[in-house]
Amino acid sequence: MHVVYIAMPRYYFKCSDSGYKCSYEVDGATVEELYPKIKIHAKYAHNMFEVPEDKMNQFKAAIKEKSSE
Repeated sequence: MHVVYIAMPRYYFKCSDSGYKCSYEVDGATVEELYPKIKIHAKYAHNMFEVPEDKMNQFKAAIKEKSSE
């Protein structure tokens, strides 16, 4: 019997990639999994109790796919 491993993509977000001087990083199995984590971080670290659409788009643009090494 052979076991086949399929590499599923992972995604990561670095707050510094969105223009902030911030060391916060998070990763997840899907991009959608990252959104609530980013919003919570923005609320507590950057005092954004409501994340404006333009800021969320900026955060979304900073999400990258992890390379499987």
